[in-house]
Amino acid sequence: MKLERAAVIGAGAMGAGIAQVLSQAGMEVVLKDVKEEYVERGLKSINKMYESRVKKGALTKEQADERLAAIKGTVSYDDIKDPDIVIEAALEQIDIKLEIFKTLDEICPASTLLATNTSALSVSEIASVTRHPGRVLGMHFFNPAQFMKLVEVIPGVMTSDKTIDQAMTLCRESLGKIPVRVKECPGFLVNRVLFPYMNEALWALCDGTGPVEKRVEEIDAKVVEFGLPMGPFTLFDMTGIDICSHVVDFLYEEYGPRFEPSPLLQLMVKEGQLGQKTGAGFYVHGDKGAEKTVNPKLAGLIEKSGSGKKAESKADFDAFRVILPMFNEAVYALQEDVVAPEDVDTAMQYGCGLKRGLLTIAADKGLDWCLSELSSYQKIGGERFRPSWLLKKLVRARVHDFAPEKEPVAAR
Repeated sequence: MKLERAAVIGAGAMGAGIAQVLSQAGMEVVLKDVKEEYVERGLKSINKMYESRVKKGALTKEQADERLAAIKGTVSYDDIKDPDIVIEAALEQIDIKLEIFKTLDEICPASTLLATNTSALSVSEIASVTRHPGRVLGMHFFNPAQFMKLVEVIPGVMTSDKTIDQAMTLCRESLGKIPVRVKECPGFLVNRVLFPYMNEALWALCDGTGPVEKRVEEIDAKVVEFGLPMGPFTLFDMTGIDICSHVVDFLYEEYGPRFEPSPLLQLMVKEGQLGQKTGAGFYVHGDKGAEKTVNPKLAGLIEKSGSGKKAESKADFDAFRVILPMFNEAVYALQEDVVAPEDVDTAMQYGCGLKRGLLTIAADKGLDWCLSELSSYQKIGGERFRPSWLLKKLVRARVHDFAPEKEPVAAR
């Protein structure tokens, strides 16, 4: 059955983006939030995006107007009538999501798919408040939803295969997205793999020698040179240092010492240095178009946090110091059957913008080399670099890549 009618709960940046993606696919969309002003703001941002597409020649004005007319804003659940799918994109708070899904379960037909856009919360817990948990799933879009191709599709413990198949088909055939099926776990795949890299950048910054300004710029520059679209400190500032701190704390609680948070991150939150939203984080953010400069308070914050150089570190920053924890966590995810090997590279390329696949890069370097480097960095970073059991197993078996489409290739 083709899904034609949709509702989106939450008209913030993500909800509005998802609503636009659905309308662009020719679907009728109801966009709901709790206040008229939130709905209006969401509709306004969708209108701006369509205007931009018309200016660029991607759509005619008539096409844009037709798609805008397919979106109805509301503050009432009464306007959500017999949708084929509802995607919740409300605040990342479990009590709010549970209340929303209780209501959706009451007002929607049993055939309606109920999806949460949560980036970390339990899909199974959200489904537990419904009478039909088989139709509940996670559909984690990436921001901005209009441009990012990846969607993590996450079944809960009761989600039916039919529900997952319908969601995967919707993403691929109607929305033009690249869906990756991910087993439910804290952080799912992309955030779980991305945050060890971001967290390690903080430790590398604090371990380094020389002026802090140069270290920040060097780490960002070398990571971009490696193949990511932006450096970790630029990403911290863009995302919001408070949000990043919350995610790292959550993953640390779930996974333990591999995610040991840097005290610097927690201090920056306390001091209100949150990135672009407050005008300063790792960089100072002035007027639009102004040259970005490193925050002059950063050196003092590092010293105050007590996270300065404590252990011997390599003289020059090597991008692999932050890439290897990312690779290692991906292998931990494979070890737990969170995702198929062939989907790791897809997810990291389309979810994070990595130019080459993470597992492909590791295979090119050699899994034995990766294990050796992780063990070497473990002397500096301890448990943050503890190699996964699966990686050790593959190296002992003299296997040098993950080769999902064929039998593993043994080293000669």
